[in-house]
Amino acid sequence: MLSDMLKPYAYRWPYEELSTAIGGQFIKDKQNYILNMPEKVEDISKDSRWPVFFPSAISLVTTGDSSKTALEKVVGASIVNRFPYILALNFCKKELSKRHHGRKSFMEALENNGSAAIQFIPPGSVLDKVMTVISTIPENEMHKRIQQTQLPVRKAEMNPAPVFEASYMVYEARLVKPGKDFDGNPIYTHPWIDIGSHRVYFMEINAIQLRQDIAEGRSQVLWRSLPAWEPEFQKAAPAHKIMDIPHDGSYMKKFNPYYKFPAENTVAFEADEVKGNMSIKYLPPLPEDQVEVDNDRARWPCFFPSSLVMITSWSKTGEANLMPCGSTFVASRYPMVIATCISYAGINERYAPRATLNFIRKSGKFGCGVPFINDLVLNAINYSGNVSMRKDPLKMVHSGLSFEGRDLCPVLTDLPIHFSCMVIDEVKLGTHTMFLGEVEQIQVRSDVTPDNSIEWCPWVDILGNSR
Repeated sequence: MLSDMLKPYAYRWPYEELSTAIGGQFIKDKQNYILNMPEKVEDISKDSRWPVFFPSAISLVTTGDSSKTALEKVVGASIVNRFPYILALNFCKKELSKRHHGRKSFMEALENNGSAAIQFIPPGSVLDKVMTVISTIPENEMHKRIQQTQLPVRKAEMNPAPVFEASYMVYEARLVKPGKDFDGNPIYTHPWIDIGSHRVYFMEINAIQLRQDIAEGRSQVLWRSLPAWEPEFQKAAPAHKIMDIPHDGSYMKKFNPYYKFPAENTVAFEADEVKGNMSIKYLPPLPEDQVEVDNDRARWPCFFPSSLVMITSWSKTGEANLMPCGSTFVASRYPMVIATCISYAGINERYAPRATLNFIRKSGKFGCGVPFINDLVLNAINYSGNVSMRKDPLKMVHSGLSFEGRDLCPVLTDLPIHFSCMVIDEVKLGTHTMFLGEVEQIQVRSDVTPDNSIEWCPWVDILGNSR
């Protein structure tokens, strides 16, 4: 259940019957609706909302200096690499519709300044004011947006971007510079990549600000990383017994959709200094100086809101593979492209080469399922996130989730939505590889309806003392 504070911000999908959505392009197939991609250009020009739901957080991004500033919102900002610590931001660069129009002014400002502040404001009247200003002041006048909010701001610590005093968390970042990964391969020859209708910027994080009461544990961030939904019918029972995670001494990652930060099972925020009411952590400028070999200390050094999806693929012997992934986002609206980031560097057990990496690389295909809060699904996330196919070739079957074999990928039939993707590019980022998959088909269960919708909230709640 969402808190009273978050309920006004809840997003529910679908908002119309799938049989008539997108000009009737969904095809009914037994207990599913199938949408073959890409969509028609004329349909996108009328309504460019994503054709189906994809869980994404929302953040605010500022750039500029004392003379001119810019403010924009970003849907689906994602941590895509650990060492160096890289954040991906994507902006529409083509005119698709009134909803998806080119962010030319903001993109020019970001590229000219080379830095930004990615920030988060608690739900409430202040956030509402900022979002209203963004939606009402046109993109070509965005230099007026911050002033129009009439909210107090200050300069970021490591760059001149303005920071809202109301922000409880701020990631300061710069456009990443060319470098080499731990194998000596060149990475980030350019700080952005154009993907279909969008441009994805790679931002290297050099400082993190967290409100002091949160950093000290007097307040707590609450984030629900999975949507809520209730299936109305049961798919076929698994052919094999659901397996328990073997206790063989290996490092275990435990997943809970109700994430709390800080908490006993999260890494502490290790601030370098406190300014005003903000605790600040500075990241070393060289990736090799950032590396943490210890599995727990190698976690993200601070909370960042991200959702989790289930990546499927075929092994070279034809077995179905499953891997949960928290660094996956929609990189382009047209054609619709999903980016998923998978570890390839041998840092520790947390960041090690994944079997999924070679499966996707060799087949050129992957699937992306949208999980929800459900005991069966949570068991599958924890099993597949801790057991490799090297140890269990029947990992998918033993996870407990049902699936159908398709040419592109195994399709998870227990999940409400599944994307089938064809790889169009692969980008090495340092510790992770980003696979870009153009969506060729989307499957939605028929019990996903306006009366039984998927509920999602792109914002966090904060409990405890206010600032």
